[in-house]
Amino acid sequence: MYSRLDADVFLKLVMPALKTGDARALAELVTARWTPSQLGPMLRDPDVDVRRVAAVTLGLVGSMEVVPPLLDALRDHDEQVNQMAEHGLWSIWFRACTDAAAKPFKQGVSLLVEEDYAAALVHFKRAIRLDPNFAEAYNQCAIAHFFLAQYEDSLYACSTAVKRVHGHFGAIANMGHSYTQMGELAKALRCYRKALRINPRMTAIESAIERLEQRYQDVNDESGEYLAEYEPV
Repeated sequence: MYSRLDADVFLKLVMPALKTGDARALAELVTARWTPSQLGPMLRDPDVDVRRVAAVTLGLVGSMEVVPPLLDALRDHDEQVNQMAEHGLWSIWFRACTDAAAKPFKQGVSLLVEEDYAAALVHFKRAIRLDPNFAEAYNQCAIAHFFLAQYEDSLYACSTAVKRVHGHFGAIANMGHSYTQMGELAKALRCYRKALRINPRMTAIESAIERLEQRYQDVNDESGEYLAEYEPV
């Protein structure tokens, strides 16, 4: 059971390793004493330092089971908690796969950075064949499709990622990018707004919403008139 004493002990033990920047030592120390599910409630602790450190450590040792509390932490009033929770989520999503799928996925990420989008797709799709539940492989596929101007394919890959991780704000925002390129501005706005509700400090998405609102007036976000197969609801 979680208690303030647990939080005090946690902070006292992990701060030395955190200050040295030794991620491996920090991960080993944490996993020796706590499970990720025990750390999750610390994201709601009254002490902001506890929340910050919990978000950092969950990024190192967490698994998909702590995605819900990290998503909640995105709405923390402290900006650093938000940033650390977001980083933690991406870290977990990137490693939430089988060992077999990890190698082609990492190769795909490297090729994506090199802007070799077609080759990256080959590796991401191989990762998906090896682990069909690997949500981030679908999201990275979507990014590659987007840069190849394959917007329908990107939307499909994003929607598949969102089905596996319902709060995947990155995939939802990516859907907004594709809808924008397709000229489906109302649908893009809906996706951007949903992504921003999940992660309120995405300034780039705030800017995208402002730009689209200038181009598209009188969008009724509640009517459902522009719902589509791919949209997150």
